[in-house]
Amino acid sequence: MTFAHDGWENAHMRSVPAAAEHSLLKTFGLAALAVVVLTGACKGEKSSAGGPAAPTPSSGGLPVPLPTGAASGRIDNSDTAADLVTYNQAVNVGLSIPVEGAIQRAVGIITRWELPIPVYVDPSIIGNCVGEALAYWQSVTGLSYVLVGADAEPRITVRAAGSDELNIAIGSGLVYRTYPNNRARLGVVRILTSNANCTAPSALFRHELGHTLGIFGHPPGGLMGAPMVGTTASQREINFLTQLYRLPHGTRIDADGSWRVVSQ
Repeated sequence: MTFAHDGWENAHMRSVPAAAEHSLLKTFGLAALAVVVLTGACKGEKSSAGGPAAPTPSSGGLPVPLPTGAASGRIDNSDTAADLVTYNQAVNVGLSIPVEGAIQRAVGIITRWELPIPVYVDPSIIGNCVGEALAYWQSVTGLSYVLVGADAEPRITVRAAGSDELNIAIGSGLVYRTYPNNRARLGVVRILTSNANCTAPSALFRHELGHTLGIFGHPPGGLMGAPMVGTTASQREINFLTQLYRLPHGTRIDADGSWRVVSQ
């Protein structure tokens, strides 16, 4: 249920009081840290900034993962191919979400953004958690992005949301509209209003933006897992995203890792 995020956030992303965090860490050590960090990621000092500052470009120098121009090929890493099918190409669609409406994506074709990925940060988000999260993903995958000043297509919107939208979750991230070849058109990250004024770095923002970049599920063992393990992406998640963005729009991946463009 990554695309709608009514699943593991409901089960795992509840507020944890400071005393409970201390008790968890004392009793279970680092094994409890992943859940505590995610649930309390935006509980830091209130920022006095009136809106998000422009992110500092990554200095990692990673190449931007781009398609080669080929219309078919094979993914060498069979585990990555299987993850792409499971957590991007084959996810369920059609669920209706508050405000944005029904999720409309074709099943059986990959979904990714054209680079740089356009991101609009609504004024309801205070601080630079969005910029930091985007810069983080760029630093480990090479994916480029641009902050835009208008909530227009195509784009990912990051905004605050009330419990009427999120139920007991504190965040969600998804792509809910695409172009005919399944190229991403509209995505949204919704952060519970009480967590929308946060101090970077925020594992919550990193996680939810990771879903809108293309990980429409919860591969176990890393930042995108349910529950999350740690606050940084696993090599599995990095391989997932870099391979996804090397594929042309309209690509279908077969079980053996072979792929071909089936929709223009």
